[in-house]
Amino acid sequence: MSARLVRLIDRLRERPHWLRAVFFGLLGLFLVYDVFAPRHGAHFWGDRVRGFWAGFALVGGLVMAKGMKGLGHLWLMKPVDYYDGEED
Repeated sequence: MSARLVRLIDRLRERPHWLRAVFFGLLGLFLVYDVFAPRHGAHFWGDRVRGFWAGFALVGGLVMAKGMKGLGHLWLMKPVDYYDGEED
């Protein structure tokens, strides 16, 4: 079991484009499902728009990922020579 899992992870690390294509395909399937899913009484204006929640989740996830990456660069990253202290 663990050897098979290690081989699978190695294959995925060698082919990141394949993994990205799989995830984008899943996102597309979720969007198509949301377009054709039955609606039962809209409580919010977005409930009436087909594909709204799938698109909202996609855009929100991308904005959060980019925002957190930017925040990490601004707040957490240190200059290359940050830990080079003064010599006595």
